[in-house]
Amino acid sequence: MTPADCMISHIRGLTKAWQNQDYEAVAQYYHPDVVLLPPDAGAPIIGRNAVVSSYTEFAAAKLIDFIEEGFDTFEFDSTGVCHMRFQVEYALDGSHQRERGLEVYVLTNIPAAPQIIWRSQSLTEIFDITPGAPTPE
Repeated sequence: MTPADCMISHIRGLTKAWQNQDYEAVAQYYHPDVVLLPPDAGAPIIGRNAVVSSYTEFAAAKLIDFIEEGFDTFEFDSTGVCHMRFQVEYALDGSHQRERGLEVYVLTNIPAAPQIIWRSQSLTEIFDITPGAPTPE
């Protein structure tokens, strides 16, 4: 398996684990000292346990659809960077959202035993598609 294939496989495995709400499996994808920068530009989430907790908080949402729009990978010895473009649609607290964005993952120990050591997410489009919500002008 090439380093690029390894990174994409790792990210897809993580995606499947969180979609199945298998948080024990989610934890295995992350390094113990991982840093996650949330999309709201809030404080960094530091450490595997804190990152897994962020997934359990999102579990309150009803996931409607998740689409991988593409990957870009870059390798530097045993470290890799993977950009994943995505779309997600979910319902939470009476609202219905569709978002498009970019996840940036930094993985260590590729391809032998990859773990995510850095993750950030940028949202490029956010749509409130709740019935009756005002439409943007």
